[in-house]
Amino acid sequence: MVQPRFAFWLLLGTAVWVAGVSLASGWLAGVLGLAVAGSLGFGAANASRSERAKAPRRVVLAGVAALAFALGHLLFGGGAWGLVSLGLALAVIHAGARLSLERMPVARELPPRSPRGAGLTAAVAADELLLLSWDANGRIGLAGSAAWLAGRLHDAAERNRERGWLAEPERAHPLPPALEKPSLSRVTLRGLGAAEHLQFESEYEPVESEARESFLAVRPNRTAHAWLRRHADGPRPTLVCLHGYTGGRIGIDARTFAALGLHRELGLDVALFALPLHGPRSLGRRSGQGFLGGDPLWTNAACGQTVWDLRRLTGWLRAQGAPLVGIQGASLGGYLTALYASLDGRLACAVPRIPAVKLAQIVWSELAPDRRRTLESAGASEALLEEAWASHAPLRHRPKVVHEGRMIIGGAADRVCTPDHTRALYEHWGQPEVHWFPGSHLVPLGRRAAKLRLDRFLRQRLDPTLASVPPAPPPLSRFRSPG
Repeated sequence: MVQPRFAFWLLLGTAVWVAGVSLASGWLAGVLGLAVAGSLGFGAANASRSERAKAPRRVVLAGVAALAFALGHLLFGGGAWGLVSLGLALAVIHAGARLSLERMPVARELPPRSPRGAGLTAAVAADELLLLSWDANGRIGLAGSAAWLAGRLHDAAERNRERGWLAEPERAHPLPPALEKPSLSRVTLRGLGAAEHLQFESEYEPVESEARESFLAVRPNRTAHAWLRRHADGPRPTLVCLHGYTGGRIGIDARTFAALGLHRELGLDVALFALPLHGPRSLGRRSGQGFLGGDPLWTNAACGQTVWDLRRLTGWLRAQGAPLVGIQGASLGGYLTALYASLDGRLACAVPRIPAVKLAQIVWSELAPDRRRTLESAGASEALLEEAWASHAPLRHRPKVVHEGRMIIGGAADRVCTPDHTRALYEHWGQPEVHWFPGSHLVPLGRRAAKLRLDRFLRQRLDPTLASVPPAPPPLSRFRSPG
């Protein structure tokens, strides 16, 4: 391939340029410039090993470091030479994005005339930087010693097998008690306006005894939160929105889902739900800490609690008079939307957006090669992790939402929840309506076309005069399964 060779020489040449410019500008600039040149050299080494999954993101990082240097060069009077630095930095970022696209091309389903220029390059680079940040802070991974983790996964998988959850994972999600008297307070929020803040005690307890005490020790997580934007003239069809991993900041979530547009233009009531261990339910300062990246049994508990709390919330919305309830979610929220659509047959619609449906695959592939080998030598594997997480894996569940109530939105250049996730859910759900946009996980190029398609679908499915959904089948149990 030409691209890795070109990227290698581009980064090496840029490193030499940065070193030369900085050494000619004084000792302080020299120290900073040599650090950037070192980053570029590291990027060049990765470009020569482009078959490695994490090589493109390291090249992009080197380009960002060069971009910071170029901006400083321009700011402090670099003139035309500063423009050269800027051009080289942008070329390096572009090379990193192209390496990423060579490893994983844009989804074949995307129409040929869709955007594939500088916008696509920036979108791919943004995703690679997101993944790099997760590498640095351990947001995705498996913590603990290899022997401990392997034993934990084996025990969880064996329990799932004994309980019949590998074949019938819906049995892992019993019906919770009805939500009767939540706390409601009036709030005014940026991106949502006047709204209601709903809170209630979750009352959820993890099934797995090893995780129960530590999970319940996170006191903020024991209170569920949702923000409602409802119409004053009475109940309307309601759309529940589930944010992605590390989300839960209500102002950002409201903009992500265009909550005001759903309320004003489509006439819907909107409920923005905070996932367990996110936002006001967080373990610490980092939203999402504990959901992924740590004890795999906490992931089971967090997904189980999501279903439990959503059942209570959607039941309360119906009791309040909502004629129809639908759900949509992005990224991790898409994973949980697909899961919930397999458990609540009364939903009028379900829309997973850029969904992660192979969570075990994502986590396992993001492990460092040395860490993966150590875990495999201890008896762990991606297949074992998938069995340990079987209770919430959407591809193991059978969808209960009617076929015409299913829609999937996928990013053709998504580096995080890659196109194969959307394809897998599309096939598993019986090839429902699907829309591909030309952007990545973080940069939704073609946003307008996706919005028009989604709005049309929601109008059809959440029109109380047209839509009709069957009652949900009775649950297997109202009580928590034994530990």
